[in-house]
Amino acid sequence: MLKLLTLEIRKYHLWRYMKGVIIANICFFALLALIYFMETKDGNVPFDSYDMAFSIIGSAVRSTFTVFAAVLITRLFLEEYKTKSISVLFMYPIKRQKIMLSKLLVIVIFTFSTILLSNLLIGGIFYLMNQWLHFLAEPMSMAIFARNMISILISSIASAGIALIPLYIGMRRKSVPATLVSAVLIVGMTSATSNDFSMFSITAVPVSLALVGVLSAYLSLRNVETADIA
Repeated sequence: MLKLLTLEIRKYHLWRYMKGVIIANICFFALLALIYFMETKDGNVPFDSYDMAFSIIGSAVRSTFTVFAAVLITRLFLEEYKTKSISVLFMYPIKRQKIMLSKLLVIVIFTFSTILLSNLLIGGIFYLMNQWLHFLAEPMSMAIFARNMISILISSIASAGIALIPLYIGMRRKSVPATLVSAVLIVGMTSATSNDFSMFSITAVPVSLALVGVLSAYLSLRNVETADIA
């Protein structure tokens, strides 16, 4: 399986996406800076607490890389079917399900790692900047740190599952736009915030959606051994 994963990464030059990941993280930092300068300019407090700041960071990171995952789905799955190049892969003496599972794992690992590492990076930068600028009076306690680390980990795992939901829609319709639009709708639904409350803040919601994503992946690929390449 590791060899298949490596081949998928090389075949699609997925390391090139790291440039996009770096640019996205720069944008996340710029967003935080913009919020800080705009709010302080108007005499307001930009962030009430670490929880609020990490929630904003998490929402931006999660939304961005969920859409990234949908782009990967279109490349690794839909383009293979649309160009019929998937038929060449299926000629190899390897089970089709194993080939498709390797593609699936690439998406899951990419989504989990980028969301986790980006949250840690931007959150760490935010903490260091706060030590210098003191725009948060609240000190960083062990309880706050542990609570947000657990939240980031759960969010990363759940998002890796949620990112698979567009796969089912894309494979059913063999449509790139449908895949991307479904990802944007999922992001909009889970990231919408009202009075510092979002659906993602209820642990049961992202966990349930992650399970839906896993089920979607299973339904998308369960008949791949016998299905015709349409």
